[in-house]
Amino acid sequence: MLPFIESGERKELIAGGDTAQYLSTGHIVYGVDNNLFAIPFDPDSLELKGGPIPMVEGVFRAGGAPQYAISDSGTLVYIPGATIGAGIKAGRTLVWVDRNGKEEPLSAAPNAYSFPGISPDGTKVALTIGGQPNTNIWIWDLIRKTLTRLTFDESIDLNPLWTPDGKKIVYSSFRQEESGLYWKTADGTGETELLASSPKQWLSPGSWSVDGNTLALSEFSSSLPLQRVGNSVAQALRTAGISLTMAQGAKSNICLLSLQDDQKRLGLLQDEFLEFDPKISPDGRWLAYTSNETGQDEVYVRPFPDVNSGKWQVSTSGGEGPVWAPNGRELLYMSGDTMMAVDIETETTFKADVPRKLFEGNFYYYLFSSGMWDIHPDGKRFLMIKPTETTEDESTDESTAETPRKIIIVTNWFEELKQRVPVK
Repeated sequence: MLPFIESGERKELIAGGDTAQYLSTGHIVYGVDNNLFAIPFDPDSLELKGGPIPMVEGVFRAGGAPQYAISDSGTLVYIPGATIGAGIKAGRTLVWVDRNGKEEPLSAAPNAYSFPGISPDGTKVALTIGGQPNTNIWIWDLIRKTLTRLTFDESIDLNPLWTPDGKKIVYSSFRQEESGLYWKTADGTGETELLASSPKQWLSPGSWSVDGNTLALSEFSSSLPLQRVGNSVAQALRTAGISLTMAQGAKSNICLLSLQDDQKRLGLLQDEFLEFDPKISPDGRWLAYTSNETGQDEVYVRPFPDVNSGKWQVSTSGGEGPVWAPNGRELLYMSGDTMMAVDIETETTFKADVPRKLFEGNFYYYLFSSGMWDIHPDGKRFLMIKPTETTEDESTDESTAETPRKIIIVTNWFEELKQRVPVK
């Protein structure tokens, strides 16, 4: 047995790299900034057998990781480009979109926005702003037109969700290789409190029960952490007709977090399918969510909390990110770039009408379209994010645009690797 396995000791091989992969050729490939390096490695002695050699320059990063993969047969796949969030000056813009598709930009300056959430009284917006390694929660005041920072951690904070009374914001955070749910008062006072944590899952808040005592959330886990899959990868896969949620090894369940029972998590939907985006209806009787059980993402509704007493598919041609209209008589979701609406009846039993198109447009999404938009409490307008056509840095480079990117495929890459980085 190797001494490090027997003793439990750790040995640092490479300082400053990430997303490392050991290959059967006897190499470790890893990322530094926007470049891929290779270095010979002996798995028996756990020793490096040479120095790092740059192999690929200009690999796109999103969510903190270089977007590349290497197959066992020696095929390299990567997305060219620069780091998202690095040097962004123009950024994304926030826009109101009415039910007819008419857009009205907010006065908020362009920035690296994601995950907008409107406060229950409709006067503020909680947002994720930033790129790796420092992503924080901010609040845009719709009345005073001011932007205030809420979190100051040197970590990744995202997915803000207001409590029903509008006094606190719960959000996801990644700290020391662990995902957690935290909350903080919306005015920034007081201490940040940990609600739940998991070393192997991404905990993503979905919605609150009517009384505000129970939080419905998604538990994501995968061999490739979902928070590290970027916008460009999602766009490229969808363009190719591939559902990102079908990625091998990915899992997603829906659970409940009780704030009255020692913050205990209770599994709600846990099976072989990917189920996420739990949204409890305004009257507290129904749960809308996204599932890939048909082979593509679709929106479903079940009774709540007795989810096993019924199930209805609401979307008909793909859909994700359901949001209830404030009056509870309509369910909204995205199908590609199209906002869809479905009239709902619940007097005797649940009944969904035929989905209808409201509007479509070029809107920004990260991984899934869920969490990238919200509906105002008046039910008449939607808060959307418009992507950057070009990212403005010292010079304009189309490789940093938030538009669909190329995927580079290099076959027989192992031959080049062995030639440039010989294993002694």
